Amino acid sequence: MSNRHPILTTPYADRATAVEHPLSDYLLRLMDLKASNLCLSADVQTARDLLHLADEVGPSIVVLKTHYDLIAGWDYNPQTGTGARLASLARKHGFLIFEDRKFCDIGKTVQMQYVAGTARIIDWAHITNVNIDAGKEVVSALAEAAAKWRERVNCEVKTSVTVGTPVSDTFDDAEQAEATFDKLDHMEDTHGGNSQDIDGRKGSIVSVTTVTQSFEPVYSPRLTKSAVDGGDDILYPGIEEAPADRGLLILAQMSTKGCLMTKEYTQACVEAAREHKSFVMGFVAQESLNTRPDDDFIHMTPGCKLPPRGEEENGQLEGDGLGQQYNTPAKLIGIGGTDIVIVGRGIISAGDPQSEAERYRRKAWKAYLARLQTHGDAAEDAPTRGPPRKRRRIVISCTECHRRKQKCDRKLPCRNCTSRNKQDVCKYDTGAPTMKDQQGSRSSDGDTASPDRTQVDSLPTKVANFGYSQTGASTLGFLRKIEGANPSEPLSKLAQDTGQHGDHLNMRERYKSLIRQLPARMYIDRLVDLYFLHVNWNYYSLDRDVFNRQLAEWHNLPFSVLTNGGPQALPANLRAFPALLFQVLATALLVLPSGPDSTFDSLKYAGNMTFEDLAVDYSESGVAILSLLGKRQMSVTTVFAGFLRAAFLKYVALVTEAWHAIGTAIRDAQEIGLHRDSLDPKPASDDAEAVLENQWEIQRRRKLWMTLVGWDIHTGVVLGRPTSIDISSTPPTLPVDAPIPKDRSKTPVLPRGEDDPPTPLTRALWAFQIMIELREVLELEKEGPCPKDFSRVDRVHQRLLEIEAQTPPYFRVENPDKRFDSLPDCYWIPFVRATLPQLLYFNLMALHRPYIFTRPKSRTEALKASLAMLDAQQIHFQSLKPEQYKTFSLFFGTFDAIVLMASIYILFPKEHRELVQSATQHFHWAVERFEAMSERNALARAALGVLQAIYIRLRRSFNMAQKAGKGPAPAPAPSTSTSTSTTTTTTMAVDTPGTGAPDNPSPHLSDAPTSGSVRSGSAAVFTPAGSDMYSASSTSAPPSVDASHHHHPHHHYPAHHPHQQQQQQQQHDNQQQPGGFDWSVPSDFDWSTIQPIFATGDLVYNDLVGVRDSSAAPSWAADTPSLRDEITPHLWQFDGDFSNDSVWNLLNQYNPL
Repeated sequence: MSNRHPILTTPYADRATAVEHPLSDYLLRLMDLKASNLCLSADVQTARDLLHLADEVGPSIVVLKTHYDLIAGWDYNPQTGTGARLASLARKHGFLIFEDRKFCDIGKTVQMQYVAGTARIIDWAHITNVNIDAGKEVVSALAEAAAKWRERVNCEVKTSVTVGTPVSDTFDDAEQAEATFDKLDHMEDTHGGNSQDIDGRKGSIVSVTTVTQSFEPVYSPRLTKSAVDGGDDILYPGIEEAPADRGLLILAQMSTKGCLMTKEYTQACVEAAREHKSFVMGFVAQESLNTRPDDDFIHMTPGCKLPPRGEEENGQLEGDGLGQQYNTPAKLIGIGGTDIVIVGRGIISAGDPQSEAERYRRKAWKAYLARLQTHGDAAEDAPTRGPPRKRRRIVISCTECHRRKQKCDRKLPCRNCTSRNKQDVCKYDTGAPTMKDQQGSRSSDGDTASPDRTQVDSLPTKVANFGYSQTGASTLGFLRKIEGANPSEPLSKLAQDTGQHGDHLNMRERYKSLIRQLPARMYIDRLVDLYFLHVNWNYYSLDRDVFNRQLAEWHNLPFSVLTNGGPQALPANLRAFPALLFQVLATALLVLPSGPDSTFDSLKYAGNMTFEDLAVDYSESGVAILSLLGKRQMSVTTVFAGFLRAAFLKYVALVTEAWHAIGTAIRDAQEIGLHRDSLDPKPASDDAEAVLENQWEIQRRRKLWMTLVGWDIHTGVVLGRPTSIDISSTPPTLPVDAPIPKDRSKTPVLPRGEDDPPTPLTRALWAFQIMIELREVLELEKEGPCPKDFSRVDRVHQRLLEIEAQTPPYFRVENPDKRFDSLPDCYWIPFVRATLPQLLYFNLMALHRPYIFTRPKSRTEALKASLAMLDAQQIHFQSLKPEQYKTFSLFFGTFDAIVLMASIYILFPKEHRELVQSATQHFHWAVERFEAMSERNALARAALGVLQAIYIRLRRSFNMAQKAGKGPAPAPAPSTSTSTSTTTTTTMAVDTPGTGAPDNPSPHLSDAPTSGSVRSGSAAVFTPAGSDMYSASSTSAPPSVDASHHHHPHHHYPAHHPHQQQQQQQQHDNQQQPGGFDWSVPSDFDWSTIQPIFATGDLVYNDLVGVRDSSAAPSWAADTPSLRDEITPHLWQFDGDFSNDSVWNLLNQYNPL
């Protein structure tokens, strides 16, 4: 009977226009687009094999069937785990994920298994299935769970449970999931569906064992777009992303021998499917179960197999001996009437799964075309049918506005083109095809379309033969709308898309649900003050007066505007302002102390919740707003929000995500024209006030673009990643260093005078002047480790020294000009003196690091710069509070410098013996800093193992040099002890004024702990013998960082004894040749083959770790066995995804005699 159903004569593309389920519509169109009706049953054993198979076979399939509970190594992280990576591959290759869970239990249990549990199947699987042996109510239960999940899709509360060190971003057990549903029902009953608390803050779903929770929008790109490289830009061409709706398949029949599923059971499955057509997509069955005229369920059939190549296609197929029976695609599709065949071992066990999958795809598609041709005339043109028609919205904008994705006012020239001085290119063309009108092609009760409607639908095809366009912007398109229009409807509405009203309502409600998460105004004002006091001066991205004006405008916004108009009723800048506000609040929360806070503790909504957890919630809400608003009609506020998001991610050690976020902010900035002065905005009028306001707005835009350019270059050099901006042809126009205006409409933009106090913009401009020199470094890196002429390197080096000499007096470290320090608006200047020098020292390190293996002079300069960086890092560390230990520059400056310094001494131990004591001291200080930071800084915690592996090699290198009589012995491990003291004393070696370096530097660090040292989360104290000291208590005010209070050690850059250093350098250049490491590396070893060292980039991108038989991170106490001499050093190795020509691979082979 199934073979006589009219659906068998209907092509997939036509069926897509009539199905009720959105996911069925998408799947049918995807099948038509890819010419595939193949599902792969990925029954492999490891997550690695699963991801590799999905990536390899993805182009040939439309559905990937998984069994997550069979996979060893399944990563349950909702953002970066196996499910998220599968979702990214599904977007890339165009397929849906079908988790073959076969739910069969009571309703409450299957609900929790579906939406909670360890895997949270609903988050990453588009489709799942059910066995209704437990009754049809199980389908109702799953439909109810999916509906609740879909309602909360705008902002879902996800719970994280922490047990010890590992973190599981899931519900811990079924009881918590049950509590979630009960809590949701209680909130709906109590508040009438509105989950807003009395104090105006959004409520949350919390279980009793929860440690942290975060709001996770289902549309967040973190779930599916960040798990693979380039995920943000990869989407299968020709079709949009799959809808967020979830679908269910009912297991109605099986292919196993002796199956106990009776006809009565199968009929019950059909009835259950008809009762839940909005959720049930179809069946897993051996034949088509569509019997009624309005049945249009999709059928998937397992047990498909082809004979080996060269044998009869429809020959006899044997089972697997375990009950499975096989049929060919021709039988399952042509005779059984199924839609999609499921193939497992036939593809997986093949020698070439990719080609075998393509073979199955061709055979299955051929069977489908043959079925159409056999059962009716509908398939006559199917084999020659062209590409599927793309459903597109009506294009009524001018060509420029449509290209730039901006709203056009339909004037000639339009307002956007006029403001951009593009009047001559403003024109209206027949852009893209109109979206197909779906309302008339189907009826609510499932009846077929009328003949009149069919005739109308064929009209565009007929008139196209006469050269007319099918677009709504053409004359024909408007005539058709006028012909079918309601006489009482205004003509201005005829050009509007019929689907925009529903989209507008959905966007309005989602926007409202997100902004409800903003805290009360009292908390907003206090957190904003904290942000501008502690954070904003670092980059000076926001102007306080402009932000306050926008904040006041937001607070005064009438509720009716949001209720009736939604975000589209707001100006573009104000529309994106909540996203910016969320990022400001999130960043401010990170500078709060970790202990109890009487003011802000009430913002937490879960037990043991930290301010960092709440900050992540706020930041994600800001991302959700930007994602909701999309890329049309962006404003400069959108770019500000994107930049603050990148800064937030970098601060919480999500460096990879921060690099992607800054790239997105750069593209958004280019979209609104920040990169070109010709695209600067024009004054609203010719009034003087309007002109002045516009001038300040231009300065704000240029300051933001300068910040983005600096971040792009600096981040690329730090991580070894490509930059996004090419400023060689169009260098940025820098903003004017003008005093901060009190009234922008009455203050002209004039440069700051010499007697005017510096502003944070002064600091930003000077920092940009330092960072922009990294352009030359990037250009030099392209020439490799052996450039034709090293004079260019020396010129850049000299230019950097000149920049250091030109440092403004109020930013100098030595003898600074302090006349502005006491001004209330200049409180930030002392902190700048601790951070600005680090930019210069990093530039010197980055300049010389490609040549440390091939040029002795570059080794010397890189070592001096590394030690100078470590000096500045120690001073910077002392000026920070523990809650500021997350600062990224505090990590990468130390880590890059330590790795560069240690690599030079390990591979070239005969050189620079005069700096061994200082290098050893700084290594131990760096370890102590990282230990103190490790509780709050994940990068520092991850780097401790790497430092342990480095330490063992550095110590052995020093020992070998000492035995050969080449210099001082290495210092032992730093000693620490436990004390009841609550004050930590940090001690740093310095030179006494006028004495220079000690005459007889001691090569040894004391093994005994220094008095007053502690281990309670702080760095321990140890003292090099014969050194002068200064001390600072961590509980007192930060020490001054200028040279009037202390002098830098003798190795600080530039050296205190330039003549002596010059003589030493001359000896190195005249006597030494590359390859000073001569006891295990062959004499003819080619040092130019070793890649430059990007320590932080390797840690972040290549999973660099130091491992010793899978042991835990090292402890640096004196009694730790891992640092004793009797422990075999080679047990500690570097592990990660680095290449064979990396320094890490070379150090792994380090084995001095």
